[in-house]
This record gives sequence, structure tokens and C-alpha cells, in this order.
Amino acid sequence: MSRPVIILYATASGNTEELATEAASRLTGLGLDSSVRSVEEVSPGDLAQESLVLMFASTWGEGLPPPDAEEFTEQLAEETLDLGGLRFAVFALGSSAYAEFCGYGILLDALLAARGAERILPCAKSDVKFRRAFEEWWQEVSPRLVALAEADGPDDE
Repeated sequence: MSRPVIILYATASGNTEELATEAASRLTGLGLDSSVRSVEEVSPGDLAQESLVLMFASTWGEGLPPPDAEEFTEQLAEETLDLGGLRFAVFALGSSAYAEFCGYGILLDALLAARGAERILPCAKSDVKFRRAFEEWWQEVSPRLVALAEADGPDDE
């Protein structure tokens, strides 16, 4: 048995939700359990109970979180959580037409690391044509997730 991978997304246009759902399907194909949720459905404190998280984050305008992620981000920035048991990877979407390209994903990555979470990979940044960047990132992150999920295993009760 392996640990489940929690897949969270923050979106304005639906692209990160689409990628999160695809990632879950691919993880199932690799024999891993996962669940997909919007950041609207969780609090940063919920992450303290998890060991593996993938985050798909779109940027709204000049580096801002999309509307569905505002509360989650405010709480993550304000709280003094210990996320030392969490391993994560962020896939950020944005438009290079803005000065703060992928600004929200970069912020999210930094906030998680500041709370003690360990990066599986550096934050991946993608422009509006994200398919190629996603495929390249997936080739790096998926074998690491498999290894980590199998090494962690479920908690003994």
C-alpha cells in the first residue's frame, strides 16, 4: 500500500482543474491513489495531515491568486503551520505577457517551503500553451511520486 497523493488546484479558467484531473488519472495508471480538490475545499491546516501534494496554480493578472484561492493563500501566509512532513510540487500557469509571470504559483511554492514542506521539484512555470511544459514536468515528477508514495506507505495503526 502506498500513501495517497493529494492534488489541489487553484483556477480562474479551468486549465489547472483539467491538469489536476489528468494527473489523478495518470497516477491511477501508475498504481497510486489520489484525490483532486479545489483549494476552496481545504485549509492550509489540512495539509499538515498529508505527506504528498501536487498543486496546480494559475495566476490571476499581475501575480495574484485566482479568486478561488484567495482565502487559502491568506491563511497560508498568516498561519505558522508546521508542514515538515509534507512533500510537494507546484505546476504554475500564467501568461508571459504579465511582469509577474506565474507569480501565484511561485508565491505558493515559497509559502509551502517557508512552512517546512519539502519540494519534490522546483516550481514549474508554464505559459498559456501549457501542454508541452506539463508533459516535461510529468516525466520528472511522476517517478519521484511513485518512489515517495511507496517509501512512505500508509501509517501503521
